[in-house]
This record gives sequence, structure tokens and C-alpha cells, in this order.
Amino acid sequence: MLDLAVLHRPSSPEEAVRLFHETEGSGLYLAGGTILVPAGSPNLDFLVDLSGVGLDYIRREGGSGGREGFVRVGAGTTVADVARSPDLAGLAGGVLKEAALHVAAHTVRNRATVGGNLVAWRYPTDLPPVFLALGAVLVVEDAEGTRTLPLEDLYTRRREVYRKGDLLVEIHLPMSATDWSGAFEKLGRLKLDVALVNCAAAVRLAGGRVDEARVALNGVGATPSRAAAVEAAMVGGEPSAERCADAAALVVDGISPRSDKRASADYRAKMARVLTARALRRACGLEAG
Repeated sequence: MLDLAVLHRPSSPEEAVRLFHETEGSGLYLAGGTILVPAGSPNLDFLVDLSGVGLDYIRREGGSGGREGFVRVGAGTTVADVARSPDLAGLAGGVLKEAALHVAAHTVRNRATVGGNLVAWRYPTDLPPVFLALGAVLVVEDAEGTRTLPLEDLYTRRREVYRKGDLLVEIHLPMSATDWSGAFEKLGRLKLDVALVNCAAAVRLAGGRVDEARVALNGVGATPSRAAAVEAAMVGGEPSAERCADAAALVVDGISPRSDKRASADYRAKMARVLTARALRRACGLEAG
């Protein structure tokens, strides 16, 4: 049971970070609140409510001076709004909408936020693999101001790049993703359950061959991760079911599949291979969704 002493309601990201650092005890940022109870310790002293800081938006940002355009997604944007957004629908064939509609039920999607989905990776959420496959960049507010970092760094070097009290403000998705096609696959015990394994694949074809490929998974290892060996095996060849299967066989290279009460490491490894092959086939246009 949570027994809070303080609830802050800041009006800006800067104020939220300042209050977090100035308040004594153990605290959390509160956005959608869908994982507050499992994430919060019984010794939690305070919450910083982000509902009034203005982080719920999706905006196109045109490129200038030779820079590529991108879509800005506020960290407070709900998963339901991601699924409905026309600005996100054109990225990799609408793979973000596909993944968003796999997140629990509509009541949860109406509350759960993009930022929470990306940061709370210990609960195998569905958006991290897709944002990884789309080359997402994070904008983070800390006590010294704002900075950017690739989403992949959050999962591979979290202790170095994301410290206690840091606040995820928004996510940038490159508009070049409109030239890609993608697919999302998920395995759970129940349709609305968190994933045992999920996978996002995105490919860009040129001249009938795979020019670039990105594959990312969640639920298999300790953190969401890119499957570099799979990506390398796809690039340069003509898309085919056989190539997808051969590439998917490499999916656990560099990943240590985990066991828990929900599934064994061996089962997760096998299912990761199956889901990766299926996502690749669909992303390459070889199989319908």
C-alpha cells in the first residue's frame, strides 16, 4: 500500500524536475498511472504528477538546412492517441498503430502513456521494439537542462545516460521512416497480457533487395534490444521466406534469454525465432498481417 507524504502538481517539465530533486525521500513521476502500484515501493514518499506539464502532443517538425524532418511525440501522449494519429500512420506502414493496439485493453490504452511504456521496460511493454526499429531519439530534461540520446542507449547504457530524477519529455521519429515497411508480432498468455516475447521488424527495399533492416525485441532478455545479427543477415539480398527464416535463426545472438514463472528461457528463444521470421516476412511484403 502506498502511503504518500507529498503530491506535486508542476506546470512545466523544468518545474517537475526541480521539485523531484528538491523533495526529500523516494519519489516517482506519475503520468498514466497504470503501473504505479507495481512500480512504487511501500516506502514511496512523494509523486510528481505530470498531467499539467503539457507533454501530450504529436507534431510534425519539417527539416531545414539539410536536416531531416521528424515527428515529435510528447512523452505524455496516450497509447490510444498513438493508434489514432495520422502523423504516425505513415511511418513504416503504420507499425506503431499495430503495436499500440496490442497494448492491453482500450481502457488501459486511454491512460497509459508513450513515455511510461518506453521507460518501464521491466514490464515487457509493446512500444519499445517499434520505437527502436524506427530509430527513435529521446529528449530528456534533467537538472541542467535538456539533452538528446538514442532510445537504444536507454536500454544498453541506462545507468550512464538516464539518472534518478531525469524526465523523458518527448520522442523524435525520423520522417525517413515513411520509406520503410514494418510489422509487429506479439506472444502472450492471453490476448491482453503483457508479452512473453514481442518483435518489431522494419525494412527498406531498393532495387528489389533489402537495403536496410532493423529488428528489435522485448521480453526475451533483460531489456528491449536490437537483433544486429538478424539485421546484417537480411541486408543485401532479395527478400524471401527462406532469407527471413535464416536471419531469424540468429535472433538470440548477443541476447541471454531469461526464465521466470511465465516462461522458460528455451521457450522464449524458440518463440523469438518464430516471431522474428513472421515479422520479417510481413515487413518484406511476403505475408499478410
